[in-house]
Amino acid sequence: MTIAGILLVIAVPSFVQLIRNQGIKTASFDLFSALEYTRSEAIKRPADVVMLCAGNTTANDGAWATGWRLVVSPCTSDPLRSWATASKLAVVDKAGAATSITFAKDGHMSSPATAPKLQIDPATSLAGVTSRCVQIDLVGRPKTQLGACP
Repeated sequence: MTIAGILLVIAVPSFVQLIRNQGIKTASFDLFSALEYTRSEAIKRPADVVMLCAGNTTANDGAWATGWRLVVSPCTSDPLRSWATASKLAVVDKAGAATSITFAKDGHMSSPATAPKLQIDPATSLAGVTSRCVQIDLVGRPKTQLGACP
């Protein structure tokens, strides 16, 4: 019994770190796939733009940390699809304060003017937990990378 207790004391902090890292990785890939999906919908649909709006409700609350949704312009319309994030994550646009990302029908990002850099961090700092960055290049393709946004 004592040996099992000692092993638990050693293992639990490692599991917390593993779970937080996996949560950040999952959220970054969810955001990446949402951007890819938004871009493909913009190309596929006859509408001029498809927007990825911060917040997972019909009101545009501007909080990437609560989730994001795909709608045909404007952000207040009914979502085609929505994503929620884990409550232990913080998602911040390091390039500005973009609350929506708009793709034109050719697949290029038409707004905001500067490409957003969405950094996903744990809500509370924990040693060994690494941030991830999701950003969009000049032609509208999203990419994800390990570490803080440059």
